Amino acid sequence: MSVLLRSLLVLSVTSLFMVGCGEKAAAPAEETPAPVTNPAVAPAEPVAPAAESTAGGGGYEPTAEERVPGITLDAAAVDAAAATTATEAAPAVEAPAAK
Repeated sequence: MSVLLRSLLVLSVTSLFMVGCGEKAAAPAEETPAPVTNPAVAPAEPVAPAAESTAGGGGYEPTAEERVPGITLDAAAVDAAAATTATEAAPAVEAPAAK
């Protein structure tokens, strides 16, 4: 191999080594990208918290079409059952008997 080719080979390998292992330049500060707006998509609105059920138990409330007469209890029936249970559970207070 000629001296010229050998020196070019050494120069290129040395250049690659210097570029690969040399000091890295300070990375430029990353710019925050501008928010992308799509006019076809409306921005999401905050969701209001759902009104709490007065039934107390929570859970699934069937619609009027899903209710089965005699099986599915409505809110009025639940309140009436709770009221009768509360009056039956309260013991009658008796005055102590005199001796």
